[in-house]
Amino acid sequence: MTADADPPVRLEGVVKRYGRRTVLDRVTCTVPAGITGLVGPNGAGKSTLVRVLLGLTRIAAGTVRVFGRDPAREPAVVRRLLGVVPEDECTVPGLVAVEMVRYAARLSGLPGTEALRRAHEVLDWCDAGQERYRPVETLSIGMRQKVAFAAAIVHDPTMVILDEPTNGLDPIERRAMLGRLTTLARDHGKTVFVSTHVLPDVQAICDRVIVLTAGRVRLEGTLADLTRPTEPLVRLTVADRAQACATALAERGVRATVVDGTTLDLALDPAADHGVVWQAARQVGASVLGLEPVRHRFEDVFLQAITRDDTEAHHAAS
Repeated sequence: MTADADPPVRLEGVVKRYGRRTVLDRVTCTVPAGITGLVGPNGAGKSTLVRVLLGLTRIAAGTVRVFGRDPAREPAVVRRLLGVVPEDECTVPGLVAVEMVRYAARLSGLPGTEALRRAHEVLDWCDAGQERYRPVETLSIGMRQKVAFAAAIVHDPTMVILDEPTNGLDPIERRAMLGRLTTLARDHGKTVFVSTHVLPDVQAICDRVIVLTAGRVRLEGTLADLTRPTEPLVRLTVADRAQACATALAERGVRATVVDGTTLDLALDPAADHGVVWQAARQVGASVLGLEPVRHRFEDVFLQAITRDDTEAHHAAS
């Protein structure tokens, strides 16, 4: 995608109300190619925003474009471009797994033979092929999630939307699901949009993040930008003599903050020459174990955003 090209998804000033309650409040954001995470506490409006993208919910104001189309006016066109794994159970009782995935393929317009071939192929890719002939209601939660995912991508959509995709999965299944999403984006060029409250999932796979609280976008940007400290910092890890290192660095004009007995944060540009660090360590006889750019934890960035939102709401009410 070129710099001036429209992103796959763009929302501008979107407002959604249920009665007097505003669920989405002037939401403006974009979903570019790659993997974008939509995060926020329960009740933030995440699922409503997903329904808006699918044309399932009418908005009171604003514009929504999915690959240049308005999902409210052209829902069938938009949905052919999308694959969706909703949060709620979406398997079809009475069908075996391959029948359900084939049914999804037929609904997307694939002919019968091709739909069956694709169903088998995608179930194998999702590591659910061994259960393809079992009724879906007899499958484990993790296996049902794999079948639902297979049904969402069987028609080769341009974009995949997942609402809480790792709910109910054990650690091994969770890691495998995240790996498949990464493969779809990196190797197959799909746009992936993940709505979740599981912050480690976001940290693990997302290129970009949208933080939604109380129906408003509080943060939006790349994960790298959101976790970058306000000033350049480098973290130095030594085997010992951290305080002596800090003193030697200060003599060389480098501000060093001792975090603990083996860790220091240095006011240095991560891209700069760090020869001064090695000189200071050699002077005091300290063994350097590591030197890396400092990043904030995304969990801390997220908590700061929603705490600010709670504080603003309290001031508005008082």
